[in-house]
Amino acid sequence: MSDSTRWIVVVEEPFLPADAGGRVETFSFLTAASAAGIRMQILVPSREDLDIAAYEEAVPGSAVIRLPRDDSPRAHLTSRPFMHASRPVGPLRRALESTPPRADAVISYSCRSSHLGEEIARIWKLPHLVRAHNVDSEFFRVLARSSSGPRAVAYELEYHKLRLAELAMHHSPLVTCIADISLEDHEWRRTRASVPTFHLPPFLPVGALRAAASAEPAAAAGATVAGDQRLIFVGSLDTPTNIEALRWFLGGCWPMIRVRHPKATFQVVGRRPEDGLAAWLGGFDGVELHTDVPSVAGYLTAATLSVNPMRSGSGVNIKAIEAMATGTPVVSTPTGSRGLGWTAGTDLLVAEEPGAFAAAACELLDNPVRAVEIGFAGRTFVRRELDHAALIGRIQEHLKPS
Repeated sequence: MSDSTRWIVVVEEPFLPADAGGRVETFSFLTAASAAGIRMQILVPSREDLDIAAYEEAVPGSAVIRLPRDDSPRAHLTSRPFMHASRPVGPLRRALESTPPRADAVISYSCRSSHLGEEIARIWKLPHLVRAHNVDSEFFRVLARSSSGPRAVAYELEYHKLRLAELAMHHSPLVTCIADISLEDHEWRRTRASVPTFHLPPFLPVGALRAAASAEPAAAAGATVAGDQRLIFVGSLDTPTNIEALRWFLGGCWPMIRVRHPKATFQVVGRRPEDGLAAWLGGFDGVELHTDVPSVAGYLTAATLSVNPMRSGSGVNIKAIEAMATGTPVVSTPTGSRGLGWTAGTDLLVAEEPGAFAAAACELLDNPVRAVEIGFAGRTFVRRELDHAALIGRIQEHLKPS
């Protein structure tokens, strides 16, 4: 990679600490680009001041600039989606018009910041790639359906605004291409967009890729010894789709697993637990809650298997891929396993109904050799498909002048 390549990257939100799926993927992309010798100006919409020195130390060779966020009520009262209105264009436009171009391309590392990237592309005449983590309108439709009262109305309104914004982005002359993290989202988008689209799998942390490359195949068997059957769920604990997944798993799957494996434990590991979650989890035998931990890596490597019981949502579940990278076998619902071209029954186990999901988990608890095979196959998939240099190369290829 040439060290003369320069990108402006507009992210969705502050990405430090990288302690949740979207932040992990964003930070992993930035560190991959930095390692490839790409110089970046990183624009970070934020409500609060940033520790610029810490950000620039975390991403060597970058210049980090904070953009203001506007979360006041007036940001909800426009025809634009709140996620765009709360990231105003005005301050950015004024800065751009008085500054000469210093980049080869602009990357909006979220559809939620794509309007800012379009403004940069318009003023500086730069190619513009939009990284799509999911189909935002579909995500808000799910939130509306799983909520009630004024919150459901707000989510429904945002859904309709986002549909219009997506339509505009799909045909925008200021967007060169759209890179979907999910294969299914790419298939959905390419039939609707005149802008070129392609599938770009997620970036994992360098540490996870190193673990995937160095772990011994037998390492996954470490947690399968008798008396240490440990299941794990990792995710933000204030996200409605994650809470929905936990309620489905604990209400329908966990009792069946405990009948067959009464000494099994279930660890819920995440940040910002919603009010009442700890008390609710405490009502289940064998369930442990671990919140705001510095790193989930140790929990994953010590687990017998990782469960990903997602019932709704879109995009790729980074938590499933992180588990695979450690060689920990994954049991997922079809919704939780969307996004990449892995093979159910080989790279991970997939089940839809509670009984089948519990049976898949018990299959791995009963058969340590099978658990190692699934864990090894998942780790091999991660090593093969998510190489940082190859993914950065694909971005550069799509940003080349036609």
